[in-house]
Amino acid sequence: ASLTTAAAVFGDEEKKMAAGKASGETKESSLSLTTEEKEALSGMDSRLFGFVSLHEDGARTKTLLGKAVRCYESLILKAEGKVESEFFCQLGHFNLLLEDYPKASSAYQRYYSLQSDYWQNATFLYGLGLVYFYYNAFHWAIKAFREVPYVDPSFCRAKEIHLRLGLMFKVNPGYVSSLKHFQLALIDSNPWTLSSVEIQFHIAHLYETQRNYHSAKEAYEQLLQAENLPAQVKATVLPQLGLMHHNVDLLGGKAPKESYAILNLQRSLA
Repeated sequence: ASLTTAAAVFGDEEKKMAAGKASGETKESSLSLTTEEKEALSGMDSRLFGFVSLHEDGARTKTLLGKAVRCYESLILKAEGKVESEFFCQLGHFNLLLEDYPKASSAYQRYYSLQSDYWQNATFLYGLGLVYFYYNAFHWAIKAFREVPYVDPSFCRAKEIHLRLGLMFKVNPGYVSSLKHFQLALIDSNPWTLSSVEIQFHIAHLYETQRNYHSAKEAYEQLLQAENLPAQVKATVLPQLGLMHHNVDLLGGKAPKESYAILNLQRSLA
């Protein structure tokens, strides 16, 4: 189910508040959003997490989101919390984009408690999963992320979901599931917040943790052949290769593998 736009939600709440004001009430200076600001906010939800900059060129976006949060909080306070449930969901999205996780969690939980069919809202489930992921509440994050494709099979951030599921199953551990989700992330052509080489590193490291050393060695060495490999990734891969050759007897005779281990550690330092 698609979200009601922020402009519509906020506009409805403003009308309700205006209708409820006593005619003799003194007009107070309160926060309000312009029509242009409401239109800009209408497309902002959890799907933009990691894809919107809040620095330099994105400073205006950060300012707008901050103003929106203050406006929403002000209206909720005046209405004593008696606003549409969608209002809390959108407030959760704004706080998530601002990386204010405690406030995002609080708003999402309010929406969850008020909206009986919350499970049909893909952007809510995705945002909630991101908050749980941040707090390392992996059991709940996995549950939220897994619901998203059932609600919206063409969800545009499926790649981000597979990435995080891969990382969580790698830690849990659930090696088969982790590898499956990393591979699904790699074949997804949508943009994402990490590079392919970083995911390939996780796959290689996953093989290593499973003691599948030959596959790990092959994956690490293949990764070193990647074009434009970031120096930081290369400096991480080389010592993994070096230490693995030093510690694992399956990778050849003692002298050759020690020599290879030293070579890779020296390359890593360079």
